[in-house]
Amino acid sequence: MNDYELDSLRETFSRLFVLAVRNKINFKSFTNMLSKSSFITAIEKDKYNELFNKPIEYLLFSITGFEPKEDNSYGIYNDAYWCGQNYFDLHIKTKKPFVYLFLKLPFEEMMNIYSIYHEMDFSSLVDYFHKKENEKTILRILCEEKRCSLNDLCKATSLSLNTLRKYNSSDDLLYNASFQNIIKLIEYFDVSYLLFKE
Repeated sequence: MNDYELDSLRETFSRLFVLAVRNKINFKSFTNMLSKSSFITAIEKDKYNELFNKPIEYLLFSITGFEPKEDNSYGIYNDAYWCGQNYFDLHIKTKKPFVYLFLKLPFEEMMNIYSIYHEMDFSSLVDYFHKKENEKTILRILCEEKRCSLNDLCKATSLSLNTLRKYNSSDDLLYNASFQNIIKLIEYFDVSYLLFKE
């Protein structure tokens, strides 16, 4: 992907966030659908996709199944646009999959910190993201979102409580989990396998 295509893709990606907010799509639902979409898959594989040339409304529909209201005044350079830009830049900077970025720094929180960080250098946001990364492990966040305890997860997946406690204590330990254990967690939480790849 050349620089022009990358800039164009970043613009499209950012405007999707604007359109999602304008159409009152739930933040969590939007990022969940976005992280599982063929659009994101193509970005993460560094492949240009013909969908990128489609109208933004079509792209939103292909990702979410939501038909946007007829309103072409999406605007740019607002909080939602800033969020999209910075998720894209964090992906480029950290090499982390979007599903991981959205989990560690949810869209709603990104919107909330806009007033503080939008005039700062990007490095300040990177520092903030790294701080967020270390606050909670992947498994802890997933359990909190699903409102399940490790005991609940143990019963649902047949993984031992000691194993789950280990995964809950460190993302590095989770990344080293067996393929069979990862599959059980993917199925239970309904998330992309990329979340469990270092």
